[in-house]
Amino acid sequence: MQGVSASKIAVESLSKSFDSISAVDNIDLKIGAGEFVSLVGPSGCGKSTLLYMIGGFVHPTSGRLLADGKPITKPGIDRGIVFQDYALFPWLTVYDNIAYGLQMKGCSRAEERDTVGRYIDLIGLKGFETRYPRELSGGMKQRVALARTFAYGPDILLLDEPFGALDSQTREIMQDELLRLWGSTGKTILMVTHDVSEAVYLSTRVCVMSRRPGRIVREFPITL
Repeated sequence: MQGVSASKIAVESLSKSFDSISAVDNIDLKIGAGEFVSLVGPSGCGKSTLLYMIGGFVHPTSGRLLADGKPITKPGIDRGIVFQDYALFPWLTVYDNIAYGLQMKGCSRAEERDTVGRYIDLIGLKGFETRYPRELSGGMKQRVALARTFAYGPDILLLDEPFGALDSQTREIMQDELLRLWGSTGKTILMVTHDVSEAVYLSTRVCVMSRRPGRIVREFPITL
């Protein structure tokens, strides 16, 4: 597990309503640099809404969101997100999917090749560089999605039930892949999951949310 230093994410008195429905209410949360925090709670409690607000995709009704002390007002390259449904570009190969963020950043071809090659080795897909998503299993697709997000270098990773669609055996393999990537990069990670055992296995801290409107009702540091 990584050591925790200054706060990377600060959520202050955050609330969000959709029309007359209150999704989350008065949430306060601080996440330190290098920490791996999981959000658990019943379906519909606002876990993903909170994640997408931190990602900058959804605007809060009230309260403040900060990343490295700066207000979050929109998506940014400092925050990478991995969705449950992989969200790969079907017309791009494994290599090109992983390279996409690096190309958007304007990295040199040499840096791109080195970085993509390193992550392909890390996720165990050497030899699959020229395959397309339709030719991959669910577990392979999610490895590519993780590698694509890690590769372009965001400080913060936001994971929305990244292994929810996988079978139990593949899920366990992917959990270990994620721990290995986290251990080698020291990123700050916030993950939404319905699986309490997954949260305990992966995280340095687990935050439990109430039913809607979602509030953080308990926090458990994981010291296993």
